Amino acid sequence: MHSLRGVHTVRTGRAHAHDVIRGTVAGLVVSMVVAGAAAATFTPAWTYVPPVLRTQLAARSGTLYLPARTPLFYRYRAGATLSGGILSVRFTNRVRVRQGVWRWTNKSFVWQVRPFARTAECASWAGVQKTIEMAGNKVYWSNGAAWRCVTDRRGRAHVLAALHGGALPDTALAMVVASGLDVAGRS
Repeated sequence: MHSLRGVHTVRTGRAHAHDVIRGTVAGLVVSMVVAGAAAATFTPAWTYVPPVLRTQLAARSGTLYLPARTPLFYRYRAGATLSGGILSVRFTNRVRVRQGVWRWTNKSFVWQVRPFARTAECASWAGVQKTIEMAGNKVYWSNGAAWRCVTDRRGRAHVLAALHGGALPDTALAMVVASGLDVAGRS
């Protein structure tokens, strides 16, 4: 009588290998779906400003620079103004009380876009204490203010600044400024 042990091992081994490969492929598919969903959940900070207000501000100034990123839980609450060519938008921190319930705090920073002479040196806008390279942008820092300069599509120069950040570190405000972009016409 021949032993079936060797035949059984070969068949079981193939079945096991097939199961392992199928399980690995399924695991990869699930992780790709989860990673795709996580990447799709990014919400630009400028979308926290209501579309109607964004449209009004853009119509008045011709451009509308707002940040794409803010520190965690900082959102637009109210009070965007455009006065004397200076756009000011306050972003306020909020904390989660329980699931679905948030409370506004007294921590905030002000996003400003100011006209700037094209011939002037951006670093001269305020006394530079530090220069930070963030997301490919040179951001300046001094006494609680981070800023950089941009030129809009009409050739006008602007200073994008994050001010009065309180306890926010220089890198947090620099991230906000580095992410600033013209969102006029975006929905």
